[in-house]
Parts: sequence; structure tokens; C-alpha cells
Amino acid sequence: MPDRKNLVAGALAVALSASAWAQQVDDNVVSVRQPMSVDVPGGLFGGGPSPELKEEARKRAVDLAWRRVVGQVFSGARAQQAADNPDRVRAIADTACDFQVFGERFDKDAKKYSFELRGSCFKNQIDAEFGRMFRSATQQASGGGRARGPMVGFVFLARRAASETNEKETASTVSTTGSEGGSESQRNNRGSSRNSSSEEAAVTQRSRTSTTASDAIYRYEVEPTDDAMTVVASSLQTNGFRVTRYPDLVTQCPGPSMGELSRRYADMAVNTAWNPKDTKGMYDAARQCKVPYFAFGLVEILRARQVSATGFEVVASLNVKVSDLTEMLPSECASMTKQYPGQGKDRLEAARDALKRVGEQGSRDLMDIIRSNCL
Repeated sequence: MPDRKNLVAGALAVALSASAWAQQVDDNVVSVRQPMSVDVPGGLFGGGPSPELKEEARKRAVDLAWRRVVGQVFSGARAQQAADNPDRVRAIADTACDFQVFGERFDKDAKKYSFELRGSCFKNQIDAEFGRMFRSATQQASGGGRARGPMVGFVFLARRAASETNEKETASTVSTTGSEGGSESQRNNRGSSRNSSSEEAAVTQRSRTSTTASDAIYRYEVEPTDDAMTVVASSLQTNGFRVTRYPDLVTQCPGPSMGELSRRYADMAVNTAWNPKDTKGMYDAARQCKVPYFAFGLVEILRARQVSATGFEVVASLNVKVSDLTEMLPSECASMTKQYPGQGKDRLEAARDALKRVGEQGSRDLMDIIRSNCL
């Protein structure tokens, strides 16, 4: 039988493996490993690395590891802000990440001190710290005070592909050829008793069929976006913006209702063919309520795909444009198109998961493009 020590070691290895696997699948955690090696100056007594040198090496390792985290977490407008403010963004690592030193080693012959830095950074804390850090800049850009950032109105409409029809066009061509000479010969050789049958022509038919395949035709259903818009509003407020959701805005300033807009979107064949009158109606309502920036987002949840016996996967395609309404002629100051996956035990659950990601991740992307391009 295995001894107790081996059993304990095996159980510990399994626990550590499970912990590492859980960390890898957690969407909120970014794990990083950074090797580090530094020269150790030779002293009078040839001692090892000093505490000061160890601390300096650790700081260098953290800087390198944080750069890798920034490259993985930040993209688009946020990546540009991080590049423009490296020292300020570096400070986020001190509160949003946990770094530990493993495998310290001192090579006396090579006079090298080496180790591996392992870290876990939490995306939700990074987002919060990033928002607090740049909130004052956002408020200053809007001309507001400490508690008053720019006002942003927004609306998200969503539709889900409920059914799919594949149509084919088929064209057939039939050609015929006949022989009257044969019937005349029959009349001469077989007499008048065969006249009626001999007058029938022998016909050879040849047919040709061509098929033209057309694109799939989808039937869409309206998908509620209340939860996603609540997440977007919360994220923007946390980062110094004042917000108003379009359903709240039209209770004070007349404009197309959410029901009208949602039905129109569900009935559209292509999501870019939006009625300009509806856009003008939304802009007029926003202006009447003195909202200078308006974000209009269309979410299309593509056809669900079964990936396992008990699981479905969908992709939500988000198309957003942000308009500056401070002048008489509206101008598009920012736009983005992104896709967010969703999974669930059925099609509806997968669609809800995709919309949740649109709210959580899309709000961060929206905030970044507004701050970088519109203010």
C-alpha cells in the first residue's frame, strides 16, 4: 500500500492542478509568468544577492509581467490611453494584481540571481481602477465639476435569428425533335388501316435543368435589452459619465418608442438599412432633453449552433455609432463593430449569455471610444 506521505503528496498535486485549471477558465483572471535573471556584483566576501537587489529585480519582473497583462487586456482606445500614460496605468498593478516569487536561485559561479514571478490580475479591479484614474480627465473634458461628467444617451436594440430558410431557384428547359418521314413510310407500306397511328410522330425529348442557390433568409424575433442597458449605464456612471437610457429619455422628450424601434429592427432584412426618419426622431428627442452625445447600438444574435449534446453557442454582433449632437448637423464621433460569444443549455439561454457579455464588455469598449474620440 502506498504510504501516507505519498497519498498526501498526490492529493496536494490534484488540488493544485484543479486550482490552476479553475484559474485558467475564469474569465475575470489573467495569469502571467515572468522569468527574471540579474547579475550579482562581486563583493569582498563573495556573498549572494542583497535584499535591495532582490527587491529591484522583483520590481523589474513586475513591470515586464504587467506589460504583458496590458497587451492582453487592453485594446483599441484603452490600449492607446495606456500607451500615453504608462506610469499612471502601471500603478493599477499594485492594487489589481497579486505577484509572487518562485524558484529563487543563486549561481555562485555565474554570479546570477534568478527566479520566476507568477501573478494573477483581476479584470474587474483593473476596470474599476482604470475608470477612477481617468474619471477626472473625463469630467474636465466635459467642462463639468467633480460630480458632473458629460451626458450620454444610448439605446441598444437586439434581434435573434429564430428560423432560417434556404431557397433554391430551379429552371428547366425541354427540347423536342420529331420524324415525319417515318410516318409517311408507314402509310405506304401498311395501308390505310394504319393511317391514324402512322400520323403520330416519333418524339425524342431532351431536358436541361439549372439551379441557382440563393442566400439563407432569416426570420428574426425581438430580444429584450433591458439588462444589457442597465449594465452599460452602471459602467458609464462608474467612470464619470452621466447617462440616460433612451426608454427613460422618451418619457420626457417625444421620439419613436422602443416598441416601434424594436419591431422595425426585427423586420429589417439588413441591419444597415436603418430608416433615417427614426434616427432623426431619436436625435430630436435627445436634443430636446439637452443630451449632447447619443450612442445607438444594434445587436444581431446569429443562428445558434449546437456544440454538444447539452450545449448551444451563439455569437452576438454589436454595431455601435456615437453621434455628437452639439451642432445643428450631427456628426459621428466614434463607432465600433465587435462580436461577443454566448453559451447555454438551449438557444435562449445562449442568447441571454451573449447579451450579458455585450453589456459587460461592450460597455467598457463604448466608454473607451467615447472618451478617446468624442470628448
